Amino acid sequence: MTSSQPPLKIRISAPGKVILHGEHSVVYNKLAVAASLGLRTQLEYSEEVERQNVVALDFPAVNMLHFYHVQDLQDFIDKPLPLIKSPCTYNFTHPELLDHEEILASIATFIAEKSGSHRLEANQQLAFTSFLYLLWAFLGPMNIQLTHFKLRVKSELTVSAGTGSSASFAVVIVAFFLQFIRLRKLKPKDNYKGFNITNPNLESFDKKELELISKWAFQSERIIHGTPSGVDNTICTYGGLVQFRKGTLPLLIELATKFTTILINTKLPRDTKRLVSMVAERREKYKSIIDGILNSMDQVTTRALQCMQKINTKTLNDFELLNSYETLGELTDLNQNLLRCLGVSHPKLDEICFVLSNNGLHGKLTGAGGGGYAICLVPPHFDKVVVKKIMEELKLKEFDAVLTDLGGCGVSIDSL
Repeated sequence: MTSSQPPLKIRISAPGKVILHGEHSVVYNKLAVAASLGLRTQLEYSEEVERQNVVALDFPAVNMLHFYHVQDLQDFIDKPLPLIKSPCTYNFTHPELLDHEEILASIATFIAEKSGSHRLEANQQLAFTSFLYLLWAFLGPMNIQLTHFKLRVKSELTVSAGTGSSASFAVVIVAFFLQFIRLRKLKPKDNYKGFNITNPNLESFDKKELELISKWAFQSERIIHGTPSGVDNTICTYGGLVQFRKGTLPLLIELATKFTTILINTKLPRDTKRLVSMVAERREKYKSIIDGILNSMDQVTTRALQCMQKINTKTLNDFELLNSYETLGELTDLNQNLLRCLGVSHPKLDEICFVLSNNGLHGKLTGAGGGGYAICLVPPHFDKVVVKKIMEELKLKEFDAVLTDLGGCGVSIDSL
């Protein structure tokens, strides 16, 4: 990305996320629990490209492959960065100092002027806006002369399906810019605040850098979701298990135990806003009844979290482990039935849960419901032959099912 230096290559990856318990009830200050997925988003950056003076942005998940002149991007980031205070107070460690709305307005103008005949679809516009936002915020204050490069971000996550695809995207972009600055040893322009990078290990991020990545990913999530909870960017940065309640900071729980899940895609689009509004309307009409359901969901989530933490200690004997997974299965069934009472399930989700139940497992919707994904925890002792049979049966019913782990590592710098 800079001229007169050897070509650089960088690879970064970050996980997606899945909500285990607490969908919808979390809106009403109830507990929710989410975990990182084994499915990841991968970023590849290379300055070894055929086309000179051109930047190639390749985001397959949103079917975007666009080319921009290097000078256009250079001119864009050379403009004064809109801030709520003077430039001398800002560097990339202070995202709170950005004038968020003014930056978005400038980006919208740039896209309208420079995308030419390539009219961007909604998801492409959001992805490109997030990239430009972070490019400007990180490299705008730096002494840097851009050169040609290709940035490819591919993902094993389905876009707009409740598995944290936008947060995972944001995390790899932020982590890339941070790694780029570390490797190129960039310095700020004279009128911007200096900074110190104290981590000598260029193969991983330290605690301070992870905090920074999560903070910036949250900024990106604001572009896409308006008022994000902070959960998705936390999980996609750190990995593991997260418990959260509205109005409080997410609490990270490191997992020492591998939890395996079947993630099942109904292939039905979901409308989160409509479903959340529907629950609110139903609560307004039947307040005491719906509040009873929401309170029950809170208790289910609390019990499920306690159960997972117990398993995570790795101190249980075989009988205790079996009993704990049976409890988790029963709680999963209870939660799905409570969600069904709220009206956020769907016949396809119910069909998936029926297939799982018939084969000795337990499933529930994850996310807003009305489509999207269902999840099912698979106990370590469960017959792998039966798991294979379940996967085949779901496929015959035209669902996409994948076996993956929960609670894996967060953002990472991958080997080339």
